[in-house]
Amino acid sequence: MPPKASGRSVSASIVGRLRAALASGRAFTYGELARDATCTERTVRNYLDLAEPALGMAITRERGPDRVVRVRAASSDDQSTIESLARNLAAQMLRTLFPVAGTSFERPTRSTRAQVVVSARGAYRYSERQLRALRAWLRTADERPRVAVRFAYQSFSSGPGERIVWPLGIVVRDLARVYLIGVSAEADDGRDVRSYALERVEVPKRGPAVSALRGEDAGSPPRGMDRAVVEHAIDLPFSMYPPDTPGAVMVRVRFSAEQAPYVIGRVWHRKQRFKKLRGGALELTFGPAERTEVEAWVRTWGSGVVQAELKEKK
Repeated sequence: MPPKASGRSVSASIVGRLRAALASGRAFTYGELARDATCTERTVRNYLDLAEPALGMAITRERGPDRVVRVRAASSDDQSTIESLARNLAAQMLRTLFPVAGTSFERPTRSTRAQVVVSARGAYRYSERQLRALRAWLRTADERPRVAVRFAYQSFSSGPGERIVWPLGIVVRDLARVYLIGVSAEADDGRDVRSYALERVEVPKRGPAVSALRGEDAGSPPRGMDRAVVEHAIDLPFSMYPPDTPGAVMVRVRFSAEQAPYVIGRVWHRKQRFKKLRGGALELTFGPAERTEVEAWVRTWGSGVVQAELKEKK
């Protein structure tokens, strides 16, 4: 139990300065608060132990990546509601992809009557066995030193076969599919990142779908493995395929004034640029991108596209 505040132990001027600093919503180190309140860090720590009775607010302490403790005023009721809704949203998104036991978040600390519904057209409904494969992939991707895995995979282009891969992580695309991301044991460089659709991993009824290989069984990872970054090797959010493949194009699309409001303000490509034109029309440029995916995307807009220009990247 924290000690009770007394008139002798609490200075009104120090309390006032501490309250003003914390009310800003910023996170402060003990040293920063001590400078603001013109007192010692020990005094700050003592007063923060009396936060609710002395300061009239609750405070939270968090240790950052630099291992320095910072304190801030606890979330307001509005913020608590937003956090509760965010947790509800995350839980609903997980249930959409994995309608099986073990995918729900803990109950939010604050209840809310606001309803959250997540709908994803065409979302793959993964099974408990596929969830086991996903968990195994994530566990091995987190291990250091790195671990390779072996699994059976039904490739769309080359048919069934065994794969040995060094896992990096996963990508959830359009809340519809999960991809396992890693570097093939056959790769010459860690930058050769590959994606494997979770539903195409062959999961037996018994036994592991993804088997970890350690030591001599795995061999050495491809060079540069520790510098491999998933997002650098995949053209997200536009495509799951890298944009430097043969036939990649630079894109310029002009939308009609009627369609422009539905195009602007959305993230289509990480290198996109919008240009507003006379009469309300809109021009969107981005690239490089994979040609066939661009062509399919342009067709979805129908007559809303006034002009489309695709130039191969030189």
